[in-house]
Amino acid sequence: MPADVDFKAAKRADLVTHAAEVFARRGYHASTMQDIATQANVGKGTMYEYFRTKEELFLAVYDSWMSDFERAVQERVDAASDAMAKVDAIRDSAVEFYERRAHQAPLLLELWAHALRTDNPAFIERIRQTRTFLAQLGANLTQQLIDAGWFVDIDVDAFALLESGISDGIFLAWVLGGMSFPLNRAYTFRQSVIGLGLLSPTGRAVLEQRLGSKLQKGVSPYTSSK
Repeated sequence: MPADVDFKAAKRADLVTHAAEVFARRGYHASTMQDIATQANVGKGTMYEYFRTKEELFLAVYDSWMSDFERAVQERVDAASDAMAKVDAIRDSAVEFYERRAHQAPLLLELWAHALRTDNPAFIERIRQTRTFLAQLGANLTQQLIDAGWFVDIDVDAFALLESGISDGIFLAWVLGGMSFPLNRAYTFRQSVIGLGLLSPTGRAVLEQRLGSKLQKGVSPYTSSK
């Protein structure tokens, strides 16, 4: 790849990173291209060399986040030894993604809301791209668990849709609750509840005790000194 292309790609990524910080701190509507230029220590004109509008930059932030997330999930799933490990890989990737961007979490909610309000279809299309990626992955893994005898036979597409909704709900509760509970334990608790409900007789004999202990631990709030 030519050096100038490398430089432009790196510069664009840097501007996206700074934009995410500004949007998270001030909110999308209150932020200006000048605010982001100042944060990035560049001239306002430089911003427009890479992004025609603030909305285009806003979409670039979401696309960058989701591309990183999808790549991390796929890499971990590909490296996992079996279907059970792949399920854990998806959970761990989601928790890591949200916790690493905890201070920017409200921005993700703002991005989702903007996608429903804007006339620009690119936002909702990008959201659906990630949701389709996760739904297909979830359905495939569920079928693998059924074929391996761990799960009873179910509608894998319906289950993947339901599981995705539960995951989104946990994230929303975490954000609205001031991140007062450990996200990893909440996702593990969800996984244990679902797992016990779907286990085949053979799978239950092997995993019931392990999953049951996770259910008993629950999701305790963080001990706070505030």
